[in-house]
Amino acid sequence: MVSSRPRTYSVEAVVVRASDFGEADRLVTLLTPFSGLVRAVARGARKPKSRLGGNVDLLRHIKASVNEGRSLHSVSQVQSLSSLRGLHSGLEKMSTGLYMAEIAERFSVEGASNPELFNQFVQMLLILNAEPMHPLMARWFETQVLRINGFLPTINQCVDCGTELEPQGHVFSPERGGIVCPDCRASESDVLLPASLNTVKLLRHLARAEWQEVRPINASEDDLRQVARILKEHLHFVLDRNVRSTAFMDEVNRWRPEN
Repeated sequence: MVSSRPRTYSVEAVVVRASDFGEADRLVTLLTPFSGLVRAVARGARKPKSRLGGNVDLLRHIKASVNEGRSLHSVSQVQSLSSLRGLHSGLEKMSTGLYMAEIAERFSVEGASNPELFNQFVQMLLILNAEPMHPLMARWFETQVLRINGFLPTINQCVDCGTELEPQGHVFSPERGGIVCPDCRASESDVLLPASLNTVKLLRHLARAEWQEVRPINASEDDLRQVARILKEHLHFVLDRNVRSTAFMDEVNRWRPEN
């Protein structure tokens, strides 16, 4: 006979979504390494003396007990693993963290294990928390998530004919999923984005390098814009939807004071 009692288990997680629920509760979506997305209610979290309190706010890295329910799980005994206070110190870091959280959530499903994605997400949040803002932080995270999930665009050869790319101007096709050489660019009617030689090199480096190898790069504004647009459109095509927090992050970055 199968027991009808709820199961309780402990998970490491990051809070990727949170909203008010009822009079004093908080509804949270947790990204976990082995259970994918876990949606649960933190009962009483909004009460002034709650022990859960800020530990179930957005972008908290926690360890929590999850109590399975028939229609809704609940969380209890939440322990902070990384407060990530630096993410809450300004709009630029917060908006970038929320953008990364949405991407990680979009590539995750309930009950599906993806520890590499989870570890990459936590690593990126720790970097974002500890270091000054860098224009390639979001771009590196995007390429790593695409790599982990098998959706990296084709950037080493033409996505249509497979020939090696010569040192000349090329274009990127989100619909075809990669760089298109001059001979193939007119063979389709899809949207084609500029992809200079430096942009292609930067995309290749982002896909294969660790963050410490990306940090010293000082790319031009034109290359940064091209890479950002290419990855944005590629993500849109892969996910079949826009990443909603992109607009917020872009607006915050637009008002960033010049150094």
